[in-house]
Amino acid sequence: MAQVDGTVSTDAARVESFWQNLAARVQTLLRLAFAATIILIPFRMRLTLLARPQLPIYCDYTDLLLFASDIFLVATLALWLASLALEPRRVKTGPSFLSIPIAGVTVLALVSVVSSVDPVISIDNAIRLVLLGGLYLFVLNEITSINYLILPVAIQIAIQSVVGIAQVLQQHSIGLPLLQELNLDPAWSGVSIVSAEGVRSLRAYGLSDHPNILGGCLAFGLLMIATWYAGTETRWHAVMAGVFALGAVALLLTFSRAAWLAFAGGAVFCAFVFWRTRQRAAIVRWFNLAGASALLLLPFVWHNAPYLGARLDAGNAFSQVAIETRSLVERDRLAQAAFQIFGEHPLLGIGVGALPQAEQIRYPDFGAFNAYYQPAHFVLLDVAAKTGVIGALFYFAAMLAPWLALWLNRRRLIFSPALIGISGVLLAVTLVGFFDYYTWLLAPGRLWQWLVWGVWAMIYSRSFGEPDA
Repeated sequence: MAQVDGTVSTDAARVESFWQNLAARVQTLLRLAFAATIILIPFRMRLTLLARPQLPIYCDYTDLLLFASDIFLVATLALWLASLALEPRRVKTGPSFLSIPIAGVTVLALVSVVSSVDPVISIDNAIRLVLLGGLYLFVLNEITSINYLILPVAIQIAIQSVVGIAQVLQQHSIGLPLLQELNLDPAWSGVSIVSAEGVRSLRAYGLSDHPNILGGCLAFGLLMIATWYAGTETRWHAVMAGVFALGAVALLLTFSRAAWLAFAGGAVFCAFVFWRTRQRAAIVRWFNLAGASALLLLPFVWHNAPYLGARLDAGNAFSQVAIETRSLVERDRLAQAAFQIFGEHPLLGIGVGALPQAEQIRYPDFGAFNAYYQPAHFVLLDVAAKTGVIGALFYFAAMLAPWLALWLNRRRLIFSPALIGISGVLLAVTLVGFFDYYTWLLAPGRLWQWLVWGVWAMIYSRSFGEPDA
């Protein structure tokens, strides 16, 4: 009898060991998939699942696409579900003041499919928002420190910066078709450039779809690295300072005003709160990081001074340089169109992801910009036009609630470098939404927006106890 009991006990131990090993392997794959998702955020690498040309609308607004980051996002969520099945644990929903608005936006996006002018693209976009909600919950539950994000963010910045800087120096794409680098030449129509004194200069694209998208990704990633840098003392500081400086040069060469403003806004916010909370060590580290970056930045600033001036309205460039004038007029026209469409469909909107199609229906002759049907460069207006007034209210609540929570709980919260820094990143993402639409419509911006919401909610929830290490 003892022998039988011993055999049963041994078999049970082997089964338990098997499941423990399987759970550990799933956790390892989960971390790798999540890291790959972050690294691939700016990449334009994609498969076209279904081409749906609706000229003159840009094909990315009508086709069903599967990005490389999508594949790893789905893998991350599938592996997380497997991990929960192998090691059951409670799934937290995070602070209700943020989680409820995010859930509300998702539900309204699903509802908007019913009234969509293009149900196929709305279903695609609604599914993406559901997956992003999963990403928010995953980060909130499984990422316990910003340290888990730093290496993939640094790799993302390093890859994109090297490619982007090389493109500007060479004034041409550098030949990476396997990574789906766009074919770039400043002389070609449709390629994003800056112009000064009659000379056209290519903006840095990296491996993204547009310099503005690359600029935003760099701004958010640089602030994330600065957050980590301010709160840690490690031998990797020199390496990260080098990555930061490289990313700062690439950010400059995107010539993205919204990204510049977002980075500056996030950095000033962090510096101010560090000063107010008397965190001298964090301030010193930030100044060290800024000083190291300035050494590398200054030659590029000097060399590109005319183009920087054109982007900042030096010499009244907004009215004198044709490309700058066209950009501002186009943005105004798109905002008017989106507002008119929202006014005509205030309850359910015209369907998430379907604003360019609605513009084509409502304005078949779009004047000088007939080939540029696209969302307005103001996220909240786009959300309103696509999901209706209630969807816009939910999104506005998700934008505003974190700041109200910080203010109302300012005496109870521990303002660690992690909380201050991730709030600076959140501010940067929010600022971009006032000047561009990719944090709502396009895969790279959405991933950053929901990722930052998740990280902020995680750190905020932990900031009522001991500071996060």
